[in-house]
Amino acid sequence: MDRREFIKTADALGAGMLLSGKRSIAAQSDGKNPATTGSSGIKNILLLFVDQQRQDCLGCYGNDVVKTPNIDRLAQNGIKFNNAYTPAPVCTPARTSLQCGRWPHNHGLIFNTGNYRTKGGLNDPGPDTRFFSESLKENGWNLANIGKWHIGTNTNKPSDRGYDEHPYYPGYGYPDKHKHYVDYLKARGLSGFNLLEEKKDPTGYREYSGLQEGPQSASIPSYLANQTIGALNGFTDSSDPFFAACNFWGPHAPYNITKKHYEMYRDADISVWPNFNCDLSDKPGVIRRYGEYWKTGWFNEDNLSELIGEYYGYISLIDEEIGRILKTLEDSGELDSTLIVYSADHGSSVGSYNFWDKGFGMYDAITRIPMIISHPSIKRGESDAFITLNDLAPTFYEIGNAEIPENVDGRSLMPLINGTQNEIREDHIITEHFGHQVVFWQRMVRTPNFKYIYNPTSNDEFYDLDADPYEIVNIVDTVDRKKLNWSHKMLLQWMKDTKDPLHRWAEPMLS
Repeated sequence: MDRREFIKTADALGAGMLLSGKRSIAAQSDGKNPATTGSSGIKNILLLFVDQQRQDCLGCYGNDVVKTPNIDRLAQNGIKFNNAYTPAPVCTPARTSLQCGRWPHNHGLIFNTGNYRTKGGLNDPGPDTRFFSESLKENGWNLANIGKWHIGTNTNKPSDRGYDEHPYYPGYGYPDKHKHYVDYLKARGLSGFNLLEEKKDPTGYREYSGLQEGPQSASIPSYLANQTIGALNGFTDSSDPFFAACNFWGPHAPYNITKKHYEMYRDADISVWPNFNCDLSDKPGVIRRYGEYWKTGWFNEDNLSELIGEYYGYISLIDEEIGRILKTLEDSGELDSTLIVYSADHGSSVGSYNFWDKGFGMYDAITRIPMIISHPSIKRGESDAFITLNDLAPTFYEIGNAEIPENVDGRSLMPLINGTQNEIREDHIITEHFGHQVVFWQRMVRTPNFKYIYNPTSNDEFYDLDADPYEIVNIVDTVDRKKLNWSHKMLLQWMKDTKDPLHRWAEPMLS
């Protein structure tokens, strides 16, 4: 079945269409059409980037409730990466790393835009931090960044980094009051962005979800898809290559969506996470108190199940809008010449550990992300290689025949895409975190079987992922000392190699 047939059979395939089995990518490549620039037919790149998407909440990753047929089809016709991780599970650090391929401690944006005065780091990238978009622009590419940016202040807009002029949303940028979006709503007979109902905690302090007035076309995902479709239609009139990114704000909470998707899973049988309401006494204090910050004391299995259903509704809404974008590529004749990447900046708790959002903890619900790369030159399969968003920038440099800056930390995914390698780093990955609402530095060593979390200002954590995949019981005090020592050694070497400023503090204690 070719790529066009996947798109044409969306309704027939439905939700939950899974890959038929795990095979190495190298074993599937016939060597006749390797995914390298020129010989593969890759002319363009489409990035579909979502905000706060748990990897385990997509059909292609094994969730049998949420309906994501369009994303599932991308996985069916490409590579689904099982061990993709965010460089840091907060928006600005992760999004900047995607653009420049550097660890947050190297590009300096370690907290969300606007927080550097109270938490440290930088508010804008320094002069030594180059974005891949700048090089693609110099090489004659057309570029569009649609939707959320959330990288630096107004002095660091997408148009300052090579992207064409499109509506810009400063800071976090949620567009409910943005003139461009409000005018879009008024053109559809609405007075603006209005919620017909809101779900808040009993004190009214936190908003968790809401029913947006209007049809699906009024929703923010539909608004962004329309902008993306407009950009694609403009690009396909040119013979020049294009890079287009559609950056959705969803499924980030609050889940403010239109009626069809707000109620889509209302009658579904949705179980809460096994690590909801688990014992947190062995976790760092800031994690034990995070529920207090989010006012989650009102959560129970019933209302959390309903919130998870609304999260699923948001995901399905985005999936449907992705389907419209893919149909536009097909109609323009550019589908088979476009490499499509679907991923997210980070995951989300959605009630795991009885807290909300992201912020603290390096658990898989928050750090593990979906990563799907699709193109006709790629044989269907899945990969267990450890990768991160840092690896996208060097991949895009390579596809665009651009020189990769020496200070890039990521590694090109092309060897995994063209089947010449099964992995691009050793059988583990190390990532970082600096906190969110307050400073709380962490580092994570993740292998296929266990996870070590270094908390320099609190107790460390260690999880046996074979026996405890939901990371409930911290066994750092009882784990085999050899595993702990190996984790320390790997972490210290990574800190040294990447010039992590935490190395000076960690070395005396972990050596």
